[in-house]
Amino acid sequence: MPPIPSARTYLIRALALRCPNCGSGGLFRRWVYMRPECPGCALLLDRGERDYFIGAYTLNFIAAEVAIVAVAGAVAVITWPDIPWDAIQWGLAGLMIPFPAFTYPFSKTVWLAVDLSFRPLTRGDFAGHGEND
Repeated sequence: MPPIPSARTYLIRALALRCPNCGSGGLFRRWVYMRPECPGCALLLDRGERDYFIGAYTLNFIAAEVAIVAVAGAVAVITWPDIPWDAIQWGLAGLMIPFPAFTYPFSKTVWLAVDLSFRPLTRGDFAGHGEND
């Protein structure tokens, strides 16, 4: 059995939109459509719970909110003391839709990496084993 990657390795691979387990690419058919299994190691990307990716949605929501607040804070600091409140308001409203859409695949792979760090793989986590067919 190959060695288990570290949590850091899982995270680095996930941020590159690669399988946290083996590092293979091609996890997404399109930007928001994740394949059911890794093309490299056959890891089932949905780990079997009915609402598994709620963690990914939550992670994406938190990242979007933190990014929007960070952008607002940076603009306020850069433009101090004449802060363009109207421009900030409309600019941030314009970021509210594209930012979560852009980070969506990252949130799914990062959530998978976090889950793999806390709940190690078993034989049943791979496609092609009797209990998964």
